[in-house]
Amino acid sequence: MREKQGLTDKEKHDRRERTSDAARELIEVERAARDAKTARLREQRLKVALPVASKAKTSRKGKKT
Repeated sequence: MREKQGLTDKEKHDRRERTSDAARELIEVERAARDAKTARLREQRLKVALPVASKAKTSRKGKKT
């Protein structure tokens, strides 16, 4: 009966590479989610900023400048 030996260099390299691939994939998914959230928030800010900007252009007498 053969006792379990440590991992070979090739096995260690393969395991590290698979882990790196999984980590890169996860980072890419997180980046895409963050970009989508940023775009959504930017769009919301722009929708709010447009009415505020048009109100700021009126003078005290209520006439637009």
